[in-house]
Amino acid sequence: MFLSLSCQSRSEKLYSQAYEKINQNQFADAIELLKSSAALEKENLKKTKALFEAARLLRFEIHNYDAALVILRKIVLESEDAKLRLLSQESIAEIYFDHLQDYLLALNELLILEPLLLESKKKENVRLKIAQAQRFSGNNAAALEYVEVALKNSDALRNNFLKLKAQIFQSQQKYDEALKIYENMFLKTPEYFIRENLFAAVSAVQEEKKDYKTAIEYLEKNTNQIADKNYLELRIKKLKEKQLAKPFSKGVRK
Repeated sequence: MFLSLSCQSRSEKLYSQAYEKINQNQFADAIELLKSSAALEKENLKKTKALFEAARLLRFEIHNYDAALVILRKIVLESEDAKLRLLSQESIAEIYFDHLQDYLLALNELLILEPLLLESKKKENVRLKIAQAQRFSGNNAAALEYVEVALKNSDALRNNFLKLKAQIFQSQQKYDEALKIYENMFLKTPEYFIRENLFAAVSAVQEEKKDYKTAIEYLEKNTNQIADKNYLELRIKKLKEKQLAKPFSKGVRK
């Protein structure tokens, strides 16, 4: 053991010490050791691994996303390892999308990432996020156009794209188009519809149309298929209150 340690370079010793700190949940110390190890390391792959681990700790343990982004961008630009460059680009996109929720910057990074991916399932997932980022950043027209193209080649996430398309139509106040999509989804893939509780989505569209009566009847009709009974009871109660408050509704005094 002593001989093994004595043969380690200074960089390798710092790397080993970093993992001791990780095992002790001393993440800030581990990050500094990893950065120091990377600074001394001459071999590009070892340098990249140390930096990637530091970025991982910054992201998931310290939640210092800005610092993680600096390291991940360095890996993308300087690493000779294609796999770690790709993983770093994925991480950059995820930080902007999932953690910072900066959808414009997420969109830029996702558009860089998508053509680099070879695995079809990953590519499809990134395409879904691209469309979501477009919608969340307020560009419904671009999101809808992207979804239409993606649906031509969609497989595992087809229902996710269809749900997003319905949400876009709802945002555009094209309520009948949104309801038609949900109706077709229920007919073709009822398991997905029930699992995602898209009954709530349908009732939300009807609510925005101010068709409270239809929304209430729809939820009551599908009571047995909605797992969250507390939500269902509250939802129907709120809809009935809105129905009574609606001008010219029966029972409302003028």
